[in-house]
Order: sequence, then structure tokens, then C-alpha cells
Amino acid sequence: MSDRLAVNQHYFDHLVETGQSRGIEATEDIVSGTGVKLVAKGAAIDARMRDRLLQHKLLKPLEACTRVVAGVATRPMDAIADRLMHEHALLASLCREEQAAAVLQGFRQLHLSPQLDTLLTVYADSGPDKLAHAVGVSLIAGALQFTLHPERPLGPALTAGLMHDVGELYIDPAILRAPAPLSPARWRQVVAHPVIAAGLLRDLPGGGPEVAEAVLHHHERRDGLGFPLGVEGTRMSGLAQAVAMAELMMETLEAGPRPGLQAAVRLRLLNSQFERPLLNWVGRCAKQAHGAPEPEPAPGLQPPPTPALLRPRIHQLSHHMAAQKEFQARWQARARTTAVADLLRRLERRLHRVNIAFASAGLGEDLQTLGLAPDELHEVSALVLELESRLAEIGYELHWRAGQLPAQDGEAMRQDFMASVPAPLAA
Repeated sequence: MSDRLAVNQHYFDHLVETGQSRGIEATEDIVSGTGVKLVAKGAAIDARMRDRLLQHKLLKPLEACTRVVAGVATRPMDAIADRLMHEHALLASLCREEQAAAVLQGFRQLHLSPQLDTLLTVYADSGPDKLAHAVGVSLIAGALQFTLHPERPLGPALTAGLMHDVGELYIDPAILRAPAPLSPARWRQVVAHPVIAAGLLRDLPGGGPEVAEAVLHHHERRDGLGFPLGVEGTRMSGLAQAVAMAELMMETLEAGPRPGLQAAVRLRLLNSQFERPLLNWVGRCAKQAHGAPEPEPAPGLQPPPTPALLRPRIHQLSHHMAAQKEFQARWQARARTTAVADLLRRLERRLHRVNIAFASAGLGEDLQTLGLAPDELHEVSALVLELESRLAEIGYELHWRAGQLPAQDGEAMRQDFMASVPAPLAA
């Protein structure tokens, strides 16, 4: 409890920055754990209070004692949701007429407490398109919840979608901006953001256990290779899976051109990571969106795929897969504990899916001799991008999980992996 009552310097800096344009005030006296009044009720929160608040642990969390004066309102979120559905074929497919009507109605009825409104507003102001990302994830999560479990209320899904990444406010911004690959120490800080957010949402008005659990697990996967806890199988709730899938699809929309194609390719590699009904529904939506017309990318931003551009990336993929396979074979032969064997089992399952996708697409062939049409080259390019992401993800997972093994095994695994699996895919 005492750790949570310490004021996080990164969150405070974000709060002050938001306050400069919107205004932040104390909703009650802010009191130290020893009973000293640090800030009076109604006082504006500004940078002059930084040292005073950071050097004390508080009787109540700062997030429970402050509010943004001009926060993110529900009606503008309706407008953002409506705009996103009209702009993106994939999102429109996921939120068909019936789902869209239900979710937009849910937005109109959604009441964010002042504490959640403040967190979301500070998150929205922390970077460009942050609010659109949060609304998009909320929109998709609500549509998935309505499709698969229409009997359940939409409020928790919409709230969890909006709040899923507010834990990023508590991480050093330099780490979030750093190019991949991150060091293990920095990756551990990124991994903490669902834990931080869940700890807040569990106790703040408007949150609660159901929302907190969904946010805590939105980076988990059913095969046990997710973070921060590595939950496996049915320990991951349906709501958490909906939020996790919603973020994946929103990231696909934000990543670049042809999101319908990229989503369809991505789903081929997720068969063990989500429940089958969820995968089937999203797969049908992605297929429909892939067939819909999409805006062409702006000239010069991204060159069209050609065999000459793809060939070196495919060669690197092959090299990485072979290196990871050799690494796992070495460690399977020397695994001394159940924990090491279990980690290798989970990693092998992911690598096996990558190998199957690589082989079934014929990527081991010479692309120049296959005579692929432009549309086929786009599909190969989408698959190559997805395989690169999955291999990098395996590297990150190994670093994260190895850190939880006995020190001798964990450090040896990390060092061996970094020495044998070449950059940039080694985390």
C-alpha cells in the first residue's frame, strides 16, 4: 500500500503539463501519511508543488484527490468513435451496424468518474492520437463483447478499453520513446504498466475489480507467453481477451496501409493465443475488410514491395529462425529445472507457428522466380512484417521470463540468446 501512495514523478509531470491548458485542482486536502496537510482543497496543482509532494508518501493516492477542470467529455468520444468507424474498413467490419449502434449508445451512457476522467485526459494529452487510440480500443472491445456476450453490460469493456494504457503515464517517457530493442532493464519497466494501471483502477471510483483485471491482463495470451504474469488458458477472462484483441487490431489500423490484409495475416499466427470464437469472429471481419477498398498510402511514404526489397528480409528471417531453434535445442539438452523446461516449451510453441507460416508461404523459394503479382507481393510483405514482429516478441518474452528464473540460469540464457540470435531481433 505504501508504494502506491508515493507520488510517481513521471505521472506528476504529465499531470502538471495537462494542468497548464486544462487546469488541475485538489478535490480534497492532500495529506501526508503522517497527517501533514500538503495541499488545500481547491488549490491548483502546478510545478511549484513537485518537490513537496514527491518527498512525502500520501494518506490517499494523488489520483484520488485531484481532478482535471476541463477533462475529456463523453460526447467528443462519441464523435471520435464515429469518425474512426467511417475512416477504417477494418474497424467498420468489427463494428457492424448492430454492434456500432450498441457501442455508441454505450458511450452516450458511459459516465467516467472525475478520477478516471482525469487519468484519461492526462493520458490523452501525453502524445498525439492517444485519445483516438484509447477510443478505438474501447470501441472494438465493446463490439467484441457485444458480439460474443450480448447479455453482459458494455460499461466494463468500454471503460477498460479507454483506460488500458494509462499505466504508461508512470514510466519514464524516454523509455517509451526509445527505439527497439530495449534492454532487459528497460523492458521490465514497460512490462509494469498494466500492473500500475490495475492497481489504480481497482480502488478508484468508476473502476473496480472487473475493469482492473481486464487492464492487468490486456498483454497476456492464453499460451502463457504474455506479460506481466504469464497467465495461461482459462485464467484469462473473456473481457481481458476482448481488450487484448482490440488493442492488437487498433495497432494494426495505426501501423500503416492495408490494415485488413495485415490483420488477416496476423490472425494466422494467433491460434493458440485467444479463444477460438474470438479468433473466428475477428478473422471473418478481417477477411471482409481486406476485400473492401482502402485509401492508397501517400506517395513516397512507403515503397511498394518488390522481390529485391523482400529478399534480404526473408533471408534474415530464415537466419533468425535457425538461430532461435539452435538456441532452444541447446537449452533443452541442459535444462535442469522445471521452470526452464516450461519456458522453453512455451517459446518452442511460438517458434513452431512462425516456422509453419514461413514454410507454408513458400518463403524459402526464390521470390524472383515465383512470378508474384503485385497483390501477392503485398501479402508476402505483410507476412514478413508479422513474422519479424513475432520473432522479436519471442526475444522479449525470453528476456522477461528468464529474469524470473534462478539467477544463474536466467542470466546464462539471456547472454547465450544475445550472443547467438543476431540483432535487431534479439531483444
